[in-house]
Amino acid sequence: MVHIVVGYDGSPAADSALAWVADRATRGRTSVEVVTVTNMLLSDYTHTEETLEKGTRELRQLAPEVDVESHWTDGSMPDTLIREAERADLLVVGITNTRPMHTALRGWIPTRTAARATVPTVLVPEGWVPNGQAVMVGVDVDESADAAIRLAAHEASWADVPLRLVHAWQMPAPAIDGAVALVSSPLEVKNVHRRILDDAGRLVTAEFPELGVEEVLVNDHPAAALRARADRASMIVLGTHHRGLWVGTMLGSVAQEILFKVHCPVCIVPGEKS
Repeated sequence: MVHIVVGYDGSPAADSALAWVADRATRGRTSVEVVTVTNMLLSDYTHTEETLEKGTRELRQLAPEVDVESHWTDGSMPDTLIREAERADLLVVGITNTRPMHTALRGWIPTRTAARATVPTVLVPEGWVPNGQAVMVGVDVDESADAAIRLAAHEASWADVPLRLVHAWQMPAPAIDGAVALVSSPLEVKNVHRRILDDAGRLVTAEFPELGVEEVLVNDHPAAALRARADRASMIVLGTHHRGLWVGTMLGSVAQEILFKVHCPVCIVPGEKS
C-alpha cells in the first residue's frame, strides 16, 4: 500500500493537490493522510476543523475507495509537515503559479518543503487537471538520479503512460594545458552523454520491462530542455541532494528554473544524505 501525506490549508492550490492525490490513489491501494499545520497563537481552531472536514469530504467524494485520515497539528512550516511525512511514500503540496514578483513570497514554503523533505515531494500547481501524457524525468549523473528514474518509472507504470527520459548536454569550457586550450569535439561529448542516457534506459527496461520508454538527448540547458516539453508531460521528476551551504533552503538550479513555470506537477526526489 502507498501512503501519501498531503498538506492542506483550504486554498485553491491545496484543493488541486487533493485532486492530484485522488487521481493517483485510484491506481492502486492507497492510504491518505490530510494534514493541516496550525499555529497555537494565531490559528482559529474552529475554522481549522471546518477546513479539514471540507478537504477530507472532497477527497472521499473524488476517491471513495481510498482510506483517508485527517488531523491538524501545532508547529511551524515546513518542519512540522516534513516530520508528519517522514514515514510516507509521497508528500504532496499545492503551489500557486503567480507573477514573477510574487513567486518568491508565495513559493518560499513549498520550495523549502521540497528541499528539506526526506521523501519524494510532489508540488501540484493550482488549477491542475489530468492530461494522460508521459511522465518525464531529467536524467543526470548526480547521486540522486537513479532514485528519480525509478520513481518516475513507477509512476508511469501505475498511470499506464510512457516514461520520457530527457538528458541535456552542453559543450564544456576548453581545458587549459599550459598555453594550449584542449577542446573536445562535439561528437565526442555527445557520445559521452548518449552513454549516460543509454544507461538510464537500461535501468528502466531491466526493472520495468513492460513500460514504454522514450529517450531524448538534446543539446540544451537541462531546465530549458524540460520546460520545452512540459506541456506534453503529466509530471516532471527531478533528483536532488542534501548537501552544501544551502541544505534545507534551496533546490538545485534546474528545479528552481522549472517550478512555478510549468503547468504539470513537479516531483522532487531526494538522494542519500552525505
